[in-house]
Amino acid sequence: MQPTNPLQACLQIFSKPSGVFDAINQRNNWSWIPFILVSIFTLSPIYMYFNFVDFDWYREFTVNSVAGDLSPAEQNNIRAQFKPQFLVIGMLIFAFMFQVIINLVLAAYLNLMAKSDEECVNEFTDWYGFTWWVSLPSIIGFIAAIVVITFTGDNQMPLGHLNPLAMSYWLNIDDNSKWFGLANLIKPELFLSVYLIAVGLSRWTTFNSTKIYVVAIAPFALLIGLWCLLLLLN
Repeated sequence: MQPTNPLQACLQIFSKPSGVFDAINQRNNWSWIPFILVSIFTLSPIYMYFNFVDFDWYREFTVNSVAGDLSPAEQNNIRAQFKPQFLVIGMLIFAFMFQVIINLVLAAYLNLMAKSDEECVNEFTDWYGFTWWVSLPSIIGFIAAIVVITFTGDNQMPLGHLNPLAMSYWLNIDDNSKWFGLANLIKPELFLSVYLIAVGLSRWTTFNSTKIYVVAIAPFALLIGLWCLLLLLN
C-alpha cells in the first residue's frame, strides 16, 4: 500500500519502504518534506548544545584539544576568536551545507550507477530527492542527541556526545583520538540508510539483488575501509 501524502511517507519509510519509493517515483515535490525534517533535526541539537554548554569550558576544551602544542600567546589568539554567536552560526551553516553536499555526492553516484540500467528513466534530480528519503534514519540519532542534552545535568559535555548512538560514544573513544572520527561515523542509522538505498534501488531499477547491495554498500564500505587504512598507516 502506497502512502497518500509526504508526511505519511516519512513515517512509512521505516515500515513500508517499498511502497514509499514507488510513491515518490510517481509524484513530484514530495522530497521537500524529508529535506525540511532532516535539516531541522540536524540543526536543532547543535543549537541546543551551544545554548546549554558552559561556553568558557568549551572554549578551553577545544583550545587544549586542537592547539595544546602551541605557545600560550598563540593559544590566547585562538581563544580570542571564540565568539559564541559567530561559532553557533558557523556550526549551523557548516552542518547544513555538509548534509547538502553529502547528498549531492550520493545522488551523483546513484545516478551514475543507474545509467547502466536502460529501463531506469530517473535523472539526477530524482536521485537527489531520493537521498533525502534515505537520510531520514539520521533523525533517530538527532532525537537521541536532543534527549541527552535535555536530561543531562552536566553542562560541561563534549560536542562528541551529540552522537550518542555512535560507536565512539559506546566505546568511550576520546574526542582527541585519531579513531574518533571513524568511530563517530559508525552507527545504526548508517546501516539503516544503506538498507533503504538498497530497497529504493530495487524499486527504481531492474538490477538483480547482488548488484543492488553492491551499489548500496560500496561507497560506505570504501569510505570506512580507506579511512581505517589511513589511520593504521599513520
